[in-house]
Amino acid sequence: MSSLFRSEEMCLVQLFFQTESAHSCINELGHLGLVQFKDLNPGVTAFQRRFVKEVKKCEEMERILSKKVCILL
Repeated sequence: MSSLFRSEEMCLVQLFFQTESAHSCINELGHLGLVQFKDLNPGVTAFQRRFVKEVKKCEEMERILSKKVCILL
C-alpha cells in the first residue's frame, strides 16, 4: 500500500455498489492500492451497522478455522 505522505493528488468520492458485488469490487480496489476508507458515520456503533451479521459470521468462521489449524499442528 502507498505511503500516507504522498504527493499525488487525491479526491474524495463516494461509491455505491450493489450488495452482491461490493466485496469483490472493494477487494480489487484494495489490491490495486487505490482506495483509502473514511468512516462517514463515526457516531454509529458496530452493532448498529448493516453488515453486523456478516461480520459475526466471518468472526465465527475464523474461530472455527483457527481451532482446526491448531488441532492439525
